[in-house]
Amino acid sequence: DFGANGPYVAAMKGVILSIAPHAHLVDVSHSVTPQNILEGAFILASIQEWFPPGTIHLAVVDPGVGTERRLVAVSAARQWFVLPDNGIIGGVLRNHDPDGVWRITNPSLWRPKVSHTFHGRDILAPAAAHLAGDGNPDDLGPRETTLQRLDCFDPAEDRLGLIGEVLFRDSFGNLVTNVPGERLGVDRWRIEIKGVVLADIVRTYADRPSGTLVALEGSAGWVEIAVVNGDASRRLEAGPGTTVRFFRESAQ
Repeated sequence: DFGANGPYVAAMKGVILSIAPHAHLVDVSHSVTPQNILEGAFILASIQEWFPPGTIHLAVVDPGVGTERRLVAVSAARQWFVLPDNGIIGGVLRNHDPDGVWRITNPSLWRPKVSHTFHGRDILAPAAAHLAGDGNPDDLGPRETTLQRLDCFDPAEDRLGLIGEVLFRDSFGNLVTNVPGERLGVDRWRIEIKGVVLADIVRTYADRPSGTLVALEGSAGWVEIAVVNGDASRRLEAGPGTTVRFFRESAQ
């Protein structure tokens, strides 16, 4: 959530390249809403499976910076995740159990002077670079057995259907929910958001005329609410946290 225009991202890249000069750096996003752990967790979960084994994901959305919250390195899905233990890995852990968790506590691997407000640069970036250089994860610190998780990646269920919520608003204004398309099966559903009812799920945006509000399974597998050639977030005045109800057609 540092933004791309300030010095923070470049400083972290400089630290990594100073320790692991052959590292291949890929920018995923620097536009997470400030302090929005859920949004960061959604983005991380959405891109993880497209990267090759051995990838090291360095994710920093850290409103608790400088406190006693843990910083960890997690091995899961044949990849590494270096991040604060505040739930940001929660989306990844929906489908992948961790193979190992290490708390990052070894100051000999950190920057010589650690800022109270920039652990991403001074602790997490060196830890990621250590792993990129084939460093032993045991050097980072002790093994752990627990991680913070986010409950909101799983929709609730009642006798009428599912109670979901919007996880993410993308750059088109599409509202991505926490309901996986596979969860809907072959049943027919009515969807309600902000008092507006959608009668069915379409296959793709062009199945309806321009300006139509639609629901569909997006590219990451989540059901999303969109306006064909428009902005659903603006139309509905909705965003992350907005409730979305899914009613089975047979429910009364």
